[in-house]
Amino acid sequence: MKRKSPKNSLFARNFVLYILGRLVSLIGSGIQMVAIPLYILDLTGSGTAMGIFTLLGMLPRLLAAPFAGVIGDRWNRKNIMVWTDFLRGILILILAFLAYKGAMGIIILFIVQAIVSVLDGFFGSATVAMLPDIVENEHLRKANSVLGSVNSFSMVIGPALGGIIYGISGIAIVFLLNGISFVVSAISEMFITYEMRFKSDQKLNFKLFIVEFKEGLLFIFRKRELKYLVSFALLINFLLYPLYEVVEPYVLRQVVKFDAQQYGFIQAIFTVGLLVGNVILASFLSKARSKVLMISGIFSQTAMLIVFSIFIFPNILSLYAIWEFFIITGVIYFVIGFFNTFVNVPVSTNLQLMTPTNIRSRVFASLEVLIQLMIPLGAVLYGFLLDHVPAHLIFLVISLSVLAVSLIFVFISPEEMFEPKIEEA
Repeated sequence: MKRKSPKNSLFARNFVLYILGRLVSLIGSGIQMVAIPLYILDLTGSGTAMGIFTLLGMLPRLLAAPFAGVIGDRWNRKNIMVWTDFLRGILILILAFLAYKGAMGIIILFIVQAIVSVLDGFFGSATVAMLPDIVENEHLRKANSVLGSVNSFSMVIGPALGGIIYGISGIAIVFLLNGISFVVSAISEMFITYEMRFKSDQKLNFKLFIVEFKEGLLFIFRKRELKYLVSFALLINFLLYPLYEVVEPYVLRQVVKFDAQQYGFIQAIFTVGLLVGNVILASFLSKARSKVLMISGIFSQTAMLIVFSIFIFPNILSLYAIWEFFIITGVIYFVIGFFNTFVNVPVSTNLQLMTPTNIRSRVFASLEVLIQLMIPLGAVLYGFLLDHVPAHLIFLVISLSVLAVSLIFVFISPEEMFEPKIEEA
């Protein structure tokens, strides 16, 4: 049965409350994201401590993902969002109090980080599954573009404020602001009108948990167009994510010789490209065909990566002064960020449209597990290659590989991968 909504406008009450909550909490998280590494290094001077903290931000969430998916398809998703925001806010406000009293040690910080990471998993699973329930199908891509704009804006503002606030006021104020941001987000979400349209009468036990999580995983590979879309997303993530996380920092710092400030500016320019791309999508291209957006997005990004690969060949790189190459790199990374949204937003929207609401949390939790398992494999492989192969050749080969994968999927994928049929529970 097709979902009905009392209002046709995207910016109805529910979506506005949803976005406001996300904006506030993301800015708070962005402030803390920059400040905590500085605090850990000031407190311990240990790279190992920083590595442990980073791991505790990722591994518990990954381990919680299957549970978060099953719970997100059984419990009221709005309530999950509200309670996980409140709990994260309370935990971080406790850190603020301990820091103010000078009683916070690194072990306490690690424990809270692990708990918050688990809560992040439950919040994320409920959030991504709930969005299509509060937004009409015809507005869903625009809604994802607006959400992307909020994420990008927060990634620019939050980290910039984080360094300043930590430098002036210390870690206690950083925790205080982030804790308050989560509480404000929870209060905003409380006023969202949301009713579950599905309910399981079976009591959850371990055996049933395995069965239900398996249902979400198998759904991906039983539906032809979804199988193609997920396979494409997994392959592209496997190729590109480690390229950006492992090879790119090495190239920009060790090969090009950018200093820390220049490197930081390049990252900020990329994020601004994401922001502008999301704004353009939401404002002018919300009715454009997904296939056109995805093809233009992936091939434009790939073209820029190939151009950058050529520029970092030693005989070409030597022709430019450092400031000239900084401008060239900035332009390239802005364009990559801009067109990145042309791929990510339609892919996210199509995944939401292809998946019925009663199984959506489990499907997205399964995707998170698959993606997060593939990324370390790529990172290890690229790290090994950097020790044995010139970085410019790695960049070029990976860029050409992305081009080849994209061409194959464009030609073999069914039309429904790009323009999906809407699935209802």
